[in-house]
Amino acid sequence: MHVSAHDVVTGIIADAVVDFIKRVCECERLKEVHVRDLELAKIAEEVTRAISEGREGEFGPVVIKVQKKFLGRREVKAFLFSKEVDVDTLLGELSKARSRAAWISSDCSDHALIEPLYKYEDRHLIEVVQRNFEKFRLVCRGQNPEIDFDDAPAHVVDGVKKGLASYLASHGAGN
Repeated sequence: MHVSAHDVVTGIIADAVVDFIKRVCECERLKEVHVRDLELAKIAEEVTRAISEGREGEFGPVVIKVQKKFLGRREVKAFLFSKEVDVDTLLGELSKARSRAAWISSDCSDHALIEPLYKYEDRHLIEVVQRNFEKFRLVCRGQNPEIDFDDAPAHVVDGVKKGLASYLASHGAGN
């Protein structure tokens, strides 16, 4: 059986696309699993400031209540996702949420996801992926998106299509 250069390059591109989609889907899964952390990280600074200033407020899933006590002392009560927690626990949760969110945003940034494709030294592949980033995320939900190939050469078009088909065949919807 004769294997052409086109078939070899198409196979390499297909494998690269499968690896890329796996990383994209893993990041999508991490964002779902850590949705609370991402939510907390967005408000962490504001909540921390409110606690240090002794200011009440509702900050998404966090509620801060301040009660005036004897001789001007204040007692700060904190609620996280409607459950009362002490302030140190809340600050610890905010700190963990911030570090998880920073890790996810770093490891799952568009640049971090595309970077492994640079080793293939195919600018057309990079351009197709960059132009269709949101469409590739649909594959994680088992959808086969319409990719905009623009003027990409045949080996990239064939490789991306083969990679998409391969990923979808092995992972199906919802995996």
